Amino acid sequence: MEKPAASNLLQILPAFALRALAGFSEALERFVPDSCRADPDSTRRARLIAHFGVQGTIFGAIYAIFYGLIGHFEGAKVILVCSAVFAAVPYILRHTGNIGMTGHLVVGTMCAGFTQLTLIEGGIHCHAVAWLAAVPLCALLILGLRPAAIWSGVCFLVGTIIAVLTLSGVTLEPLYDPRWRDLIDAAGNLGIIIFLFILGLVFEVYRAEAFNRLSASMDELAASNEELVHLNNEKTEFLGIAAHDLRNPLTAIIGHADLLQIETRGEAASSGRQISKAGRRMLELITDLLDANAIEEGRYASQVEPQDLRALVFAGLQHHTSAAERKRSTVQLRDGEACWAQADRKAVLQVVDNLVSNALKYSPPGSLVLVSVEAVGEWVEFAVHDQGPGLSESDQAKLFQKHTRLSARPTAGESSVGLGLSIVKRLAEAMGGGVRCESKLGQGAIFILSLRAVPAELIPKGGKVLAEGSGVRGVEKIAPARPWSAAGEPETLF
Repeated sequence: MEKPAASNLLQILPAFALRALAGFSEALERFVPDSCRADPDSTRRARLIAHFGVQGTIFGAIYAIFYGLIGHFEGAKVILVCSAVFAAVPYILRHTGNIGMTGHLVVGTMCAGFTQLTLIEGGIHCHAVAWLAAVPLCALLILGLRPAAIWSGVCFLVGTIIAVLTLSGVTLEPLYDPRWRDLIDAAGNLGIIIFLFILGLVFEVYRAEAFNRLSASMDELAASNEELVHLNNEKTEFLGIAAHDLRNPLTAIIGHADLLQIETRGEAASSGRQISKAGRRMLELITDLLDANAIEEGRYASQVEPQDLRALVFAGLQHHTSAAERKRSTVQLRDGEACWAQADRKAVLQVVDNLVSNALKYSPPGSLVLVSVEAVGEWVEFAVHDQGPGLSESDQAKLFQKHTRLSARPTAGESSVGLGLSIVKRLAEAMGGGVRCESKLGQGAIFILSLRAVPAELIPKGGKVLAEGSGVRGVEKIAPARPWSAAGEPETLF
């Protein structure tokens, strides 16, 4: 980040000047109310307004004395009135906290005062015109772009009127002894140089201070981010180790529980079923956590190649036989031809597992889950239709986020950590595809995985076969165009 110009400028100022500037700035802090410290920009503007008030008062007092000494009493009166307003500005700011009002008061006083001095000191040729030209810059610093544009228009209009009067032959005679004209113009022009230099210096000092604070905050933020990254890596590593080490004993528990169901009866068999059910829940949660960690850490390497998506889906459905039986639910796969897509075999099986598991979880016992695979233009779509409660628009907006809790709940007490759909989304994107949901509240949901279709010339030799040739047996063909709710009663997979 570039170092502010003020930092270099301050290095060349004498020590006494730095002390004086620091003391002056510290004294002005008492005029900045807490309500103006909500953000750095408001604080800077409030400080500049207070500074304008004090600096305007000091300059005004000096010029009023000077004008009094040379007998320019009309000019002294104008400057004294303006100085009184400037002197009141810091106190008004402190009591009201209104940056806009006090800023416009400062700029308006400057504009009115310099306009009056222009009229009584000779018109377009006097030094007050240069001071009038500085008003838009002051407005820009303390009020912002839009107010500065308005005040620029006002000052331009005033200058134009005075110029037109001069060009029209109207003479604006100075209201002071003409012999002092050169001295007054010299004092005015030199004064604006000093005024603008001090103004710029103060602005740069405040900007440098803001820059230093921002740099310190960014350094703290960077350190915090590094610490968070370190803690997150430790968390991820610990979670991965713990989850991985839990899988083996859980598998053993589930195996013995299943054996207990087979070799015993009565209460012992019932206990075996409960143990197996709880163990499978835990294993599912652990698998989701491991998958999420692998994806987040970039350890999941996709191997995308032409795959018969329909055959993969069929293979994945076989793992849900027991889950469907437990809920007395029916899972049907629409018949059709093989659909070749650019896919990763492992990722597709995981997507099938997550989407079908969710469909069974959120559908009531005894319901139908319909699965279809069909070509849609340049895409192949795998869809899972359920008869669950459906999803509201608010639920759909956060559907594929991590650890999302939706209004719908599993219908048989199944567990969920809210990772499944986020994993599906990441896997779909890794294969160059996408996933979406179509649902209306109370009317079930359709989750659709879209993958790029394989061009005909790239399909492996012998790949254009019916689904039965890929291992699907005893499934009655259903026209893909028919709605799933009117699909008839084909023979079910399980």
